[in-house]
Amino acid sequence: MYYTKVAFICLGVTWSSAEPFYTVPGAFDRNRIIPTLNGNGLILPCYNSTTIPYSFILQLSPGMSIVNRTDIKESDYLIQPTVVRLPNSSQLRAFFRDKRGEWIYYADSNDDGLTWTTPKPTSLPSDDSAIEAYVLKSGALIMAFDNLNGRSPIRTPFTVALSYDNGITWPYLRDVQIHADDNTTYPKEEYSYPSLLQSFWSDSDGNDIHLVYTYNRLTIKYRRFNEKWVTQGKSIINNYLATLK
Repeated sequence: MYYTKVAFICLGVTWSSAEPFYTVPGAFDRNRIIPTLNGNGLILPCYNSTTIPYSFILQLSPGMSIVNRTDIKESDYLIQPTVVRLPNSSQLRAFFRDKRGEWIYYADSNDDGLTWTTPKPTSLPSDDSAIEAYVLKSGALIMAFDNLNGRSPIRTPFTVALSYDNGITWPYLRDVQIHADDNTTYPKEEYSYPSLLQSFWSDSDGNDIHLVYTYNRLTIKYRRFNEKWVTQGKSIINNYLATLK
């Protein structure tokens, strides 16, 4: 893993050359870095892509030196952790991509990432593609993921889900992308590697949610919506499952 630095006064116009940061073979990062509870450090979710991949957490100082590494026990085949701090709590919750293509898993930490509980499956499927979780201003958790089980080159429908109990249940799901913009055929395409952020300003659009993801591995697509939009939608997978009952 490498990192670059930017001077605050240049507002991201120029960056330093990339420097080695963590050179353990097989180590990768994927999701957002979050601050420690006391604000004096950073928590970097990572994973190792060895024969049996697993997840680990790096604790960093403000100067980006590594203070501690914690391997998440029993996280075999669970990778690319996306970590959130639960609303009004010191507790961390990590969600994992499942290399087996079964379920999105989660684990908790009550000591700012130094130890973690054994990962458990959520009710959201995993198709061995990337995910990301984010805490909204309302306190809801939003998850971006591909809404199907099984390992397949097809990664659709690409869906967002809302949880109001810290990720235990996900009552609202809405498909963001099912097929190519110029093609109504399903299934066929690939939409993955999401990143989520909510506006931090206080204007009329200050609660908007911003989502970027890979569009058929050809480009990066940007979508903008709000929490209400998610609650008013649906997922075609849910509709299909309903026909089987």
